[in-house]
Amino acid sequence: MKFSQVLIASATAATALAVPAGHGHEDRHRRDSIAYVTKFVDQNGNSVTKGSGPSVVTVQASATGLQANNKNPQTTLAPSGSSAASSSSASASGSSSASSSASSSASGASSGSQAPSSTSSSSSPSGSGSSSGGGDFQDGTISCSDFGISDIDGVVSLDWVNKGGWASVMDLNGNTADSCQEGYYCSYACKPGMSKTQWPSNQPGDGKSVGGLLCKGGKLYKTNTDASGLCESDQGGSSAVNQKDQSIAMCRTDYPGSENMVVPTVIEAGSSQPLSVVKEDSYYQWMGKKTSAQYYVNNAGVSQEDGCVWSNEGSGKGNWAPLVVGSGYTDGVSYLSIIPNPNNKETPNFNVKIVGDNVDGECKYENGQFSGSGSDGCTAAVRSGSAQLVFY
Repeated sequence: MKFSQVLIASATAATALAVPAGHGHEDRHRRDSIAYVTKFVDQNGNSVTKGSGPSVVTVQASATGLQANNKNPQTTLAPSGSSAASSSSASASGSSSASSSASSSASGASSGSQAPSSTSSSSSPSGSGSSSGGGDFQDGTISCSDFGISDIDGVVSLDWVNKGGWASVMDLNGNTADSCQEGYYCSYACKPGMSKTQWPSNQPGDGKSVGGLLCKGGKLYKTNTDASGLCESDQGGSSAVNQKDQSIAMCRTDYPGSENMVVPTVIEAGSSQPLSVVKEDSYYQWMGKKTSAQYYVNNAGVSQEDGCVWSNEGSGKGNWAPLVVGSGYTDGVSYLSIIPNPNNKETPNFNVKIVGDNVDGECKYENGQFSGSGSDGCTAAVRSGSAQLVFY
């Protein structure tokens, strides 16, 4: 069991926890908030009801009063014969309401989704292209049977996932495959600090998400033609720093897509890597709500091959990793969160803290305890300059 990460721009401060006050750069006319949203899914991205397995809840920060970006999505490529409804009556399935209380943790949210036969045009593809100077991908020129997009625009191959290099392969009906094939969306990973740009605007109406390139006529096609490249640079200035003597594998979820934690950011001992701080105002929207990046953080010494996979109960790896990190950028502020994984109550073999030039809110996890009085994690708002997620 795992959770899907959805960032909701909270319109009411009553349902949110404020970022701690008392910092020198605090804007007293503004309040940042943390909104809990839970969507329970299984390994194949299917929504399930709470209580059928271990549950996790995510915490995200958003600017109070900021409205979700409801601009009309442009129609993008879909398989021949697929139909798209303009709206879906199941738009609330798979996620708790935006007005649900943020003071609760893993309890207090349920999905109860029903799988409709139609799809929903509820997500907005990003209009920006790759910042890597790429744009080398051409529709209809690369075979679906080969992972021929490796190194294009920052794309990386995930050989250990056993899907031919792809992060996931899904169709709009929720069917999955182990290889990119006709009528399926083939999701891919980008290097650290970048996010994929490809997903169809017509998404399943039952709360699942699909992303990637479309296999059509044996060839790969973009699903978001507004983006020039396959990967785009995220908001800059945030990085993960490893002060331990072993590497740390942070495993980002494949989203939109299977939501499996297979996209690696490996920080070698004594080094750093950029964090993907998603630009939520222009990135993928789930049922009209902004989304952000989510990482499962494995213990130091766990490899990407062992940690960036769907794992087994008690392994302490993958979806059972001890901590979760969330990151996103909206309204001029970057938010970094450290969140416990209720699937794993064991203390990791590292401490971690968020530091930076202009950061509101102390946020660290040290000796099994989060900063402040809560046990549900913490969030720091990065107003300007750089910020680091430091493992020590």
